[in-house]
Parts: sequence; C-alpha cells; structure tokens
Amino acid sequence: MLGWWGHLAAAVGPGGDARIDMDGLLGVVDRLPAVRAETMATADVMFDAVDDNRDGRISRTEHRRLIDAWHGRPVDTADVFDHLDQDGDGCLSRSEFAFLWTQFWTSDDPGDPGNLMCGPLGTEEA
Repeated sequence: MLGWWGHLAAAVGPGGDARIDMDGLLGVVDRLPAVRAETMATADVMFDAVDDNRDGRISRTEHRRLIDAWHGRPVDTADVFDHLDQDGDGCLSRSEFAFLWTQFWTSDDPGDPGNLMCGPLGTEEA
C-alpha cells in the first residue's frame, strides 16, 4: 500500500500541510490506471491480509470479512462472491484476486466484476 503514498504526496503538492483531502484522494484514484504496478502491488498486500488461514485462496467467508471491514459494518453481500468467482471453484486465487482488485481501482464500468470487490454497488449508508 505504500506505493500509493508518493502519488498521494504529489496530490498535496509542494508546500502543502501533508494532509490529503477527499478531492486529493479521488484525484489519485483517477490516476491509478496509469500506475498499474503500484495497484497490482496493493493486490498482493490485500490478498495476504484477507487470506486469514494462509491457504493461498480467498474463501467466501474471508471475502465477506473484507467487505464488512471495508464498510465498517456488516453488509448483505447477496451473490457478490458468485460474480467474483468466475471459474466457480469456490475461492479466489491470488491471480483472480489481483485481477479483480486492479479492476476495482481502475474500471469505470459497473458491469466489470471487480467493481463488486468491496461489496454490492449502491450499499452506501443513507
């Protein structure tokens, strides 16, 4: 995740107070497609954090914990995992996770499965 900090610092600009506001953060997110290596590196870090039992796969339960942590509360995930697990083997491999994680950060197409990585679309709190 540290690979993004240089980009966040650049968003603050010289002479800034080193604080990142939401506009700065979203500006960096808009640039993530151009820094794929950093985005892919964060996928590996997140995979290791989510793979709680260290079996080299992300289970439905482990993914559910990611979603709940992302939202800070339990979220009804419905059939999200089924959309992510495109080969239907019941888990996400490191490569599947990396693809989906990168798609989550770089795709503007709501139909791309990676955009469900942190839960169903439209689950923001009212």
